[in-house]
Amino acid sequence: MRLPEVGVGVTWFAGMEPLLQANAELVDVLEIEPQTLWRRQPHESTVAIDTAALEAVQRQSHAKLVHSVGLPVGGTVPPQADDVELLSRVALELETPWLSEHLSFNCVEDESGAWHTASLLPPRQTLAGVEAAVASIRALSSRVPVPVAIETGVNYLQPRGDELPDGEFVGRVAEAADCGILLDLHNVWTNHQNGRQPLGDYIDQLPLERVWELHVAGGYYHRGFWRDAHSAEVPADVLELAARIVPRLVNLKAIILELFPSHLPQLGARVFRSQMDSLHRVWDRRCGTAVRKTCARSDPPDPNPAPSPKEWERTLACLTVHKRCDSPLATELRKDRGMAVIREMVEKLRGSMVVRTLRLSSRLIILERGTAYLEQLLATFWRTHPPQTFALDEAEAFAAFLREQKPYVPFLGEVLEYDRAVIAVALDGEERSIAFGADPLPLLRALGAGRRPTEITTGEFEIRLTPDLVNSQAVLPGMEVIH
Repeated sequence: MRLPEVGVGVTWFAGMEPLLQANAELVDVLEIEPQTLWRRQPHESTVAIDTAALEAVQRQSHAKLVHSVGLPVGGTVPPQADDVELLSRVALELETPWLSEHLSFNCVEDESGAWHTASLLPPRQTLAGVEAAVASIRALSSRVPVPVAIETGVNYLQPRGDELPDGEFVGRVAEAADCGILLDLHNVWTNHQNGRQPLGDYIDQLPLERVWELHVAGGYYHRGFWRDAHSAEVPADVLELAARIVPRLVNLKAIILELFPSHLPQLGARVFRSQMDSLHRVWDRRCGTAVRKTCARSDPPDPNPAPSPKEWERTLACLTVHKRCDSPLATELRKDRGMAVIREMVEKLRGSMVVRTLRLSSRLIILERGTAYLEQLLATFWRTHPPQTFALDEAEAFAAFLREQKPYVPFLGEVLEYDRAVIAVALDGEERSIAFGADPLPLLRALGAGRRPTEITTGEFEIRLTPDLVNSQAVLPGMEVIH
């Protein structure tokens, strides 16, 4: 398959234009996560593309790649048709030469229906797992307008004696599905660091001619595990690995630095530039010819050992989100130290969605009762409420939980409704009024400044929020207060 070389790039995030301008000669391509351009429609369950966000990406002169993070193809539940339609539209609008998705799963089906895990989880690495992943990849490939590559995932669980080796599993899936490979070197290195397959064995089991794209990133050690966090400089060992393997990748078309925007300030512009310069030197080592080798394949004595892919997915998902599960597999997985890592990362993600969305309410709880109290509320919430795909839905569920629990936090009810109203006005453009039992301006200004509200006058007040105020982000000083 002839695909264009697009070069060295970085993951896109809103507000990075100054960084791109300062490093124009070092950034060839932007990788777009399409889910960052999707918005749930107000008062509806449907999702649509945010036209303004899409146009902001289109204005960038760089080549674009689409890297999906929400429709993984490693499990038994294929991507939903509506989501695939949105993905196809983004791929066409951005003129991506290929798109990529994770060889993981994040959705399971049981007697209660289909539900999400809020995390990308490792699939069952058996021949039956290969068949399931191939079916999901084909379902996606048949409905998108460009070729598909699968990303090599991270796995914090210890290797099992009844599973295929990591590299062999990926290789078998790619060959059977006839798709490309996005080789995330940091994921592979992370797995190696945490006791899974050695790096050399993993690489040797891949059909390297199918690798179209490389990812590199940084992470950190925490509680005995290296975490894939896209949070720091790329480890020197990962850059060295990239330099060694790139000459063997005859169809390599792109190298992407993955970096979460919240970590850019601590990384710094100078280090970012140095990282991109290093990746260009790696890119220059690519070679156009190589001899295709036959990848080693194992001959498992039991090609489809229990548990089945479906049982694996349901059990792992239940343990991840605190759903009750008492099967022998659940008992076995609870003993794996990696299970706690997976659960902690999911909870951190869910907590960040709540805190970012219910900004002032979360701050009020911390200022009045302490961080530990907010964490206690969240822990109770997680044990009783399944995760949601969108931050808005997660925050709405937590707000309903708070209204039901009625924790003792002065003014929490009013501030919670204020947070929700700001979001609602921004989404649907309709004016809203919020009743307060205290003077809202000193209350909200104190919270906005990170101070505990004191000496607040009680009484009957009302705030009127308009779209202009919300869109201008002047919702604190410029709002209209009615006594």
